[in-house]
Amino acid sequence: MSDRPKDLESWVAEFADEMGKLLSAVFDDAPSVLITRHKDKLVVATDGHVPLSAADGVKVGTLDISLLCQIDASKQYLAVNYSYIKLRSSIDRVPMVRWEYERDAYNKPTAHIQVHGHRGALSHLLSRTGHPTPHSMESLHLPVGGARFRPCLEDVVEFLVRDCRVRARPGWKEAVSAGRERWRRYQARTVVRDMAADAADVLRKLGYTVIPPEQGDPPDSEKALATW
Repeated sequence: MSDRPKDLESWVAEFADEMGKLLSAVFDDAPSVLITRHKDKLVVATDGHVPLSAADGVKVGTLDISLLCQIDASKQYLAVNYSYIKLRSSIDRVPMVRWEYERDAYNKPTAHIQVHGHRGALSHLLSRTGHPTPHSMESLHLPVGGARFRPCLEDVVEFLVRDCRVRARPGWKEAVSAGRERWRRYQARTVVRDMAADAADVLRKLGYTVIPPEQGDPPDSEKALATW
């Protein structure tokens, strides 16, 4: 995804196209990616479940993906307001794992993982600490890097293929690597905008000449830096 300023519709169309190409490159029978409007925001989501199969072709689960997108405070760049990726088993409707991001979360990590499972030792710990639902592991929000350093869809896809042994199409590694590089370069540019003075300091130490704007260095984005 390029980093040039554009309108929301153009940003989201490019984003949806990249998502569709990634899913089609990795999974058989991947659904198309749809764009729908929600008030002043746009939703990017798969048109149904992404089917996940074992090596013998038997369906073992599904993946659901949805993101709510808006223009950022500068009115120039794409920002994700909310996203979720849900991994489900083919024998149970309850998600097994959820990768979620909530830009305006206030009582949980902005980016987190929720695991729907149970384990005695963890339940015992939660019971002893007085947790209201000690046997519901999904009530825990495991932090995963905040707004800027959270996992991308490509990370989840590689986890499914490598660790869960879900069947993938030839060339999936190249598609995942290329998508992950685009994501991290885009996030790196966003981090530079969040911390322009720090970025300028690093560049000067590397030998670059950096001239600050006439009004001085812009303030750091406290929201991006301080959120859980």
